[in-house]
Amino acid sequence: MSNKIIYFLLLSIVVMSCSKDDVTKLEEKSTFVSIAYVQTNGGQFTVELLAADTLFEGFNKLYFDIKNADQSKVSSANIMLNPMMHMTMKSHSAPKENPASTPNNDGYYEGAVVFIMPSNPDEGWTLTIAIESEGVKDTAKLVIPVVRNLDEKKKINIISPIDETKYFVSILEPSSPIVGINNFEVTVHYKASMMSFPAAEDLTISIEPEMPSMDHGSPNNQDPLHSLMGHYNGKVNFTMTGWWRVNVTIKKGEDVISDDAYFDITF
Repeated sequence: MSNKIIYFLLLSIVVMSCSKDDVTKLEEKSTFVSIAYVQTNGGQFTVELLAADTLFEGFNKLYFDIKNADQSKVSSANIMLNPMMHMTMKSHSAPKENPASTPNNDGYYEGAVVFIMPSNPDEGWTLTIAIESEGVKDTAKLVIPVVRNLDEKKKINIISPIDETKYFVSILEPSSPIVGINNFEVTVHYKASMMSFPAAEDLTISIEPEMPSMDHGSPNNQDPLHSLMGHYNGKVNFTMTGWWRVNVTIKKGEDVISDDAYFDITF
């Protein structure tokens, strides 16, 4: 059986795992896109994966609706995420942020995955979720139907000329850019191995926005500083609508890792 046939069979399994009542329930959650819904291997929990939009290459915030076998909400749990890209010749993981042990105010456990490449009919992502709640342990495996390749990249790859470490820089903010001062947030992770992508917490990042079509930049920008878990927060100023390019320079100590990376933002 070809990889392409297996891929579409997996998609069918994800879709068919929802009963009619489940589908109705998912459609009522109009704030989110339902990505997948599955029962854990031992039948102890059900897991629904939701996101603000269909998933894409870059940093994706994920929301998990986890219930016990009797469909009551799981109120406290230790949750470990393991994303895996299954390629034709090899497999690898990706950066992730495990959810907190309690759900948010809407009852969802919040986590994140940086999908470092898009999927295709021959190569796709799965997400394994290990759950421990009140002494009960079980594991769910979700097939991710699609990870899109966006026209304006939300993730850039950088290889350090110093030691050839591969870094993955993902932009989170501005998610809804406006004219004026915007929050600017990126995460940075690096490849320690095919299965390990820790947060990079010791970098210096500077930004310089420009409007290439108008040949000007903007004042009052603030370079992002590290906050926690590889997140760097600053401010970017857009003085008008249109196509902006935010140039990013990254240093480790005194060594320049990259001075030619950028994110394009059009609004």
